[in-house]
Amino acid sequence: MRNQVWRRLSCFIIIFSVFFVAVGSVFWIRKAAVGIRQREAENILYYYREKILLQMQGTVNEASSLAQTVYASMSLEAEVPEWLASASESLLQRAEVIMVCLFEGDTLTHILPEERFGDLAGRDLSDFSYIYTMSKVVKNLVVEGPVVLENGPEGQEVFLFLQPIVKEDVYLGQVAVALDRDYVLKQLGLEDLYTQGYDYELWRVEPQNGNKEVVASSDEEMDFSQAQKTVFHLPTQWTLSIQPVSGWLSGGQRLRMVLLCVLLQVFLTAFIFLLRRMIRQKRILSKVDNVDQVTGFYNRKGFTQALDGWLQSGASPVILFFFSIEGYAQAARLIGPAKEEQYLQSIPIRLNEYIHSPFLAGRLDEGSYIVALREEMNEQSCDGFARGLSLELMLQVRINGEKKFLMARHQYICCEQEEIGAAELVSQLIQAYYDRMSKESPVRMLTEKCRQLIEGKSDVTFDEYTDLEMMELSKTFNRYRKQVEQLAYSDPVFAAGNRPKFLRDTNMLIEYDKKRRFALYCVDICSFSQYNELFSADIGDEILHEALRRLSRPFGSYLYRINGDVFLGVSLSNEPEASFAGRLQSMFDEPVTVGNLSFSLKVRIAVCMYPEHGKTPGALLDHIQSALRFAKEADQAIAVYNGRLDEMIRTEADILRRLKKAIRQKSLEVWYQPIMLLSENQYSAAEALVRLPDGRGGYFSAGQVISLAERNGIAEELGDYVLLQACMFMYRCGRKSGLRRIGINLSVQQLLVGNSADHLLKLICSAGIDPGVVTLEITESVLIQSIDQAAQALEKLRKAGVRIALDDFGVGYSSLNYLSNLPVDIIKIDRSLTRQILSNPKQCALLKSIVNMASINGLSVVAEGVETQEEQQEIAESRVDYIQGYFYARPMPEEELCLFLSH
Repeated sequence: MRNQVWRRLSCFIIIFSVFFVAVGSVFWIRKAAVGIRQREAENILYYYREKILLQMQGTVNEASSLAQTVYASMSLEAEVPEWLASASESLLQRAEVIMVCLFEGDTLTHILPEERFGDLAGRDLSDFSYIYTMSKVVKNLVVEGPVVLENGPEGQEVFLFLQPIVKEDVYLGQVAVALDRDYVLKQLGLEDLYTQGYDYELWRVEPQNGNKEVVASSDEEMDFSQAQKTVFHLPTQWTLSIQPVSGWLSGGQRLRMVLLCVLLQVFLTAFIFLLRRMIRQKRILSKVDNVDQVTGFYNRKGFTQALDGWLQSGASPVILFFFSIEGYAQAARLIGPAKEEQYLQSIPIRLNEYIHSPFLAGRLDEGSYIVALREEMNEQSCDGFARGLSLELMLQVRINGEKKFLMARHQYICCEQEEIGAAELVSQLIQAYYDRMSKESPVRMLTEKCRQLIEGKSDVTFDEYTDLEMMELSKTFNRYRKQVEQLAYSDPVFAAGNRPKFLRDTNMLIEYDKKRRFALYCVDICSFSQYNELFSADIGDEILHEALRRLSRPFGSYLYRINGDVFLGVSLSNEPEASFAGRLQSMFDEPVTVGNLSFSLKVRIAVCMYPEHGKTPGALLDHIQSALRFAKEADQAIAVYNGRLDEMIRTEADILRRLKKAIRQKSLEVWYQPIMLLSENQYSAAEALVRLPDGRGGYFSAGQVISLAERNGIAEELGDYVLLQACMFMYRCGRKSGLRRIGINLSVQQLLVGNSADHLLKLICSAGIDPGVVTLEITESVLIQSIDQAAQALEKLRKAGVRIALDDFGVGYSSLNYLSNLPVDIIKIDRSLTRQILSNPKQCALLKSIVNMASINGLSVVAEGVETQEEQQEIAESRVDYIQGYFYARPMPEEELCLFLSH
């Protein structure tokens, strides 16, 4: 009776499976056919999107030319109304042009035709639709429609084209032109889509409320949820959706697919039933006395015969595993015959799912199993395989309402072919197992595993005990270990792996297969700190969450957050690195939306490969961070680790070694560049500059030396050295040479440490000079970003007489508006501004503005990087106080400077 039920059930399962395979195949074919139609629709959408943008921004945009006309009239100081009326006369004669108006600033000053719209003149920008304000904000063309104009023809819908008038990024006003809705839609040529067999819908998102507003549609009742879409901005978001009139598949195609599905089901059903009959007959013939009747595994006799055949074949090495579930007999009596049979029948299924290599399996007695595996494995791999198979053989029992788990303990040996017989090998394996068990106690094993965890071993498990009480204790330790690992290897905020987890996972990948290649991709969000500073930390966290969601698609569980906004992913695919990195870049093309805010992220990607670029996780991490640093310094979107970076690392290591040695031996050179005081036509100051010899007769770049010192935590030591050397120079011969002040560059690491002001003043006084002769130079970016932390220290230094100079003024943050609020006495204008003084009149005007503003705020101005007489003359006429540059003198050692000043 049971066999009959099973046969009927198996027949039903086969028919059901065949049905699903056939249906799935047809659905796949259908998906492919629909995909072809959709790609055709995507090409059509691309053409129409470009056509709509061209029409809206160019062909039907009459506002742009009027705005240029008004701008020209303003520049020529002509009468704007006359220019506007003249330029609009021909437009208003066209039936599709409904209205032309001009805003000067925020006031509607002129509107045509006056007889219909004249009473609107004089109104403020805020009295009209939000779209006029949007045009002012975005400072670019804005298209809105269809709308109904105030005072316009009753019920007539128009499109508004708003073109702002901007001069040097300053909003002056805007021109608005209203065109008839039907005219504009005709120019877009959407009806051609319908003639091509596509229903269409053009709609836009209302920015104020986020509602969908349909602009044009071939069928207002049509559902476009399955349509292909394209999005563009004017600058509000517009969407064009199209879908075939007859659907993505025609009626004939659907009928052919149904017929194909039926034929495929008939063929598969017949094939499977024939195959099933052959398998049943073969199974009946194979039932002999060397097979365990419950599990279908070999018994001891059958296993040794099969193993002998393997050993005599001389194929790849054979590894023999023995598993024993101690206490199995007691547990089997507790669970009963039915559940025991269910457990035994599940074991072959588990082994077939777990083992992917050729294997033999045997059941020696009630709780003992033996497995022979044909595969080359090292000791660690064997141990890992045995542990995994022990989990598959786990027996679950319920005692007093609680679940208990009995684990299989194991032993394994590697068999050498044709040395001894299979029966002897099996006996040796079982003997080795019981010899080991006699020497081990559960408490001692538990203690050893705890010790291994303390030492940092990551693959320790507490699940190899057969005693039920020890098993419960093992489970408790296992849960605690997993909780600790979760805390140690996971970022609690973002639920992503951290740096230690990356090191552990990568080490496991390498240990499992040292020949398998994989690639590391480091993704850095550019200028991420601005989102926290300009908005909030919550906004920044949401952006990072979205970045993690996007990156989890290609990396899965091999994704890690190693530092702030820097993510690291491991890819096991064979896709070329450049292609994979490009795909990562494209994942951030779409802006990140947080609430009603939208952010366009720019990322840098660094790449390195195992084993080409490192054979340990630590080396790979160091190299990919070097590649990311190179990408930042070279302003590259993608950087792949290579020999050039190796050379850079070796150079940096050489610089760092030489720098530490020079500071320790007090042999680091400090050179000085004199600064000309124009009012007295003499050198009254000098700037101290560090010079590190490269061992080949030249010197390393000072910027590279300082940057490397800051990255390796010795910037404070280097800065103190230069400050003390410069102060001692002033004590020895500063006054005798006519120098009144010495300038020394100050690192942010020196400024932001505790008691920095007291420490710096102590160094200055130890040289025997007055703090009033010292000028500390701070880069503009450092001062602006750290103004709150640095303000107290700077104020204390200034009270002691030290002057503060703002270096590199004009590079990135410069604003004349905040000069009066900065705790500085001198501003040093960067070379990037002075080198354009002759070729760019705007830069010349900017220089004069900086000098005037500095004079108002009582600041002195130093122009850096002056190299030619023409530059010197032009800059001197701008009334700067000091000039520094190669035109006067290059940096030189102390002795040369003293000789130079004496002449």
